[in-house]
Amino acid sequence: MAETGKPKVTYSWLCGDQKCDTIDCFKDQLDFQTVCGLWEAEPSAFHDDELVAATKKINAVLSRIEKSNGDKGRKLSFIKFDNRLMLVWAEYGVVGPHDDFETIAKRLKLRSPSSH
Repeated sequence: MAETGKPKVTYSWLCGDQKCDTIDCFKDQLDFQTVCGLWEAEPSAFHDDELVAATKKINAVLSRIEKSNGDKGRKLSFIKFDNRLMLVWAEYGVVGPHDDFETIAKRLKLRSPSSH
């Protein structure tokens, strides 16, 4: 597997409120959320011409939907639950334990402990 040189950032999701009116995504090692778009590849024994064509059509539909997005604070995404994918508008900004120290400290308004 080729390395890109960038650390892989993965996300998970949660309901943004008790009624689950929004889906919020956050950095997490579980990797249950993916921004939309499928890998395209050359035809092969495991990715034949029919799958190549289907992938291009699916990506074209996803691209068209994303362009109609009226809220730039969200992204068209797949979330995974019970081994299936669901298409959602995902929002970001939730902070969790897998974020960097500076982000967490700022959001939690942490201060250095005072000396005793």
